[in-house]
Amino acid sequence: MKFPIVVLVGVALLGPSPALAHHTGPTGIGGNGGGLTVQGPETIEAGKGAVGFQLTYLRTKQRSATELEDLAALDIHAHDTDYIATAVIGAAYGVSDRLTLIAELPYLRRAGLREGEALPVSGVNDLGNISSLGDASILAKYRLVGSDISGAALIGGIKLPTGSTDRMSRVGELLETEHQPGSGSWDYYLGGAAGTEVGWVSIDASLLYQFSTSGAQATRLGDRLQGGVALSHRFGPAEHHHDHAGGADNEEHAHQSWDAFAEATVEWEGRQKVAGVVEEATGGTAIWMTAGSRLNAASGYSVTVAAGVPIWQDIRPSHADNRYRFTLSLAKAF
Repeated sequence: MKFPIVVLVGVALLGPSPALAHHTGPTGIGGNGGGLTVQGPETIEAGKGAVGFQLTYLRTKQRSATELEDLAALDIHAHDTDYIATAVIGAAYGVSDRLTLIAELPYLRRAGLREGEALPVSGVNDLGNISSLGDASILAKYRLVGSDISGAALIGGIKLPTGSTDRMSRVGELLETEHQPGSGSWDYYLGGAAGTEVGWVSIDASLLYQFSTSGAQATRLGDRLQGGVALSHRFGPAEHHHDHAGGADNEEHAHQSWDAFAEATVEWEGRQKVAGVVEEATGGTAIWMTAGSRLNAASGYSVTVAAGVPIWQDIRPSHADNRYRFTLSLAKAF
């Protein structure tokens, strides 16, 4: 398999993005899938690694004060934000040619968080800006099968409760867990990735499911699922590999190249529970289309820019619909 250049993603697989409950999921650093949130099956060569940084800006549709008040009157804790920005740092290491370990730590900022209030004090509560470290993720990707043009991998991992769960609103009230940078829960990931080349196009597909557990304030955020398919094409010289005696060494000659990619992803989040009670107005589903480009330098650095829009979404009223998101990532393979 070709040596991967790190691609950091915003949302998540399952954040992609912070699209629904606004808690991030793993980005899959260390994969070289043709898309952004879609992971490929490649693993890092034994003894090699990668580090990177990703910044994602998510803009949601703004709801009026009247809309928020009307939802509050229906006993729906609806909220709104100006934007959500997520910065992720991560590192990946090739334990063996087939096994890659990945660690990621996000920093989240929610600007202009607002929530409707019902009678007797009808109005909109300005909760302020929320910024802090989020929950770290540790992933393992194991390549099951693979060749120079196709492969498949199994992905598993865990989310650690490293994020803050004690952030207060502008007026000094403890924010609900869904608004906190961290969930306070230990969650688990399971999924897979596959890819192949068809002519001049690389096709990658991945699926990742997050099993949520109970966390802060007796809240169990909804399970999350993200899957998608990416198409990409690499412009630049082909990579060359030279196998030496016994196949012990694999020398690779790197050249500068750049990738153009497009992907379709579906993001689903289940309803959350608070003290064992299901909140029917939470969760939802969105289908995103994302396009972008990635420059791969011969020195091992890569730069990725991408933009995505939802082409269909059914977000329950607790959360606002999505408008668009932009992602920038920088990475270095070594």
